[in-house]
Amino acid sequence: MRIGVDVGGTNTDAVVMDGSAVVASVKLPTTADVSSGIVAAIRQVLKDSKADPKSMTGVMIGTTHFTNSVR
Repeated sequence: MRIGVDVGGTNTDAVVMDGSAVVASVKLPTTADVSSGIVAAIRQVLKDSKADPKSMTGVMIGTTHFTNSVR
């Protein structure tokens, strides 16, 4: 199982994936402090999935903040 997070200008989305299946997903407003928003999204999606955090084999993070900064 793995976690995916996307930080956009408006929302921070997170999913727990088991193979190609989405186990749980969450959409939260992006916070001014991006790190706290990522942590909140991961905590919420783990809670919603009822998955053991130790079962996660990877975390992937995508962000338009990065894309916008290198234009």
